[in-house]
Amino acid sequence: MYMRKPFGGKILLIRRKYVVAVALCAAVVAIFYVINHPGLVGSSAGARALPIYSVQREDRAMSLTFNVPAAEGCFTEQILQTLNAYGVRATFFVTGDWVRENGALAARMAESGHELMNLSDDHSLLRQLTTPEIEANVLACSDAIEAATGLRPSVFRAPYGEYDDRVVTLVEGLGMRAVQWSVDSGDWRGLEAQAIAQQVQTRAFSGAIVLLHSNLRETALAMPSVIEGLLGAGYTLVPLSELMHEAEFTVSITGRQIPA
Repeated sequence: MYMRKPFGGKILLIRRKYVVAVALCAAVVAIFYVINHPGLVGSSAGARALPIYSVQREDRAMSLTFNVPAAEGCFTEQILQTLNAYGVRATFFVTGDWVRENGALAARMAESGHELMNLSDDHSLLRQLTTPEIEANVLACSDAIEAATGLRPSVFRAPYGEYDDRVVTLVEGLGMRAVQWSVDSGDWRGLEAQAIAQQVQTRAFSGAIVLLHSNLRETALAMPSVIEGLLGAGYTLVPLSELMHEAEFTVSITGRQIPA
């Protein structure tokens, strides 16, 4: 006589669902990791033109960098005041549109020892443009920064962190270094000030490049805690041009700039 096992099928089904759920979670984690560490693709896809994500340093130096999109710089002045109060110099990635609208502020930032670097002219997704269009866009931003501050930017960051070999190679051909980040503050996700500060402090390391956004209120509120926490941990905060190596260097498959 056939006797049905009442629970075996359910247990097997639950186990299968568990395995599928674990596999999906692992896939999601892997995708987000690759997005934040695209240099890893180079190990299997051949040589790539990579931006600099971090710098090999042993002296606990690191950089705070702020993206300043066009027409969204309402907290830039507040952040600037905080940085100046602590004697910390930072790097601001600005668009040409923003500089043309905020020329006086841009000049004051440069006079205070902060760097204004290239975030494209209008925050376009550059990979969707033709090569001549990319070049014109990037050069227009550099021209705007130089007109406002008297200094031509030497570093470029792709809008949205989206780049490909063509963008990186073109930018380097224009005499700039393409740079991303190694510590994401998470401010763009809507984190509150305390969470932003904790995110930066717990992920900090020598040679790190921190991503922040000056158009967010919580970022401005977080800056005293961010700065005090990093300085208290023995870090020195310097602009990107002082963090990166000027002499011969290589960039690893993880985007780490290593002196030759």
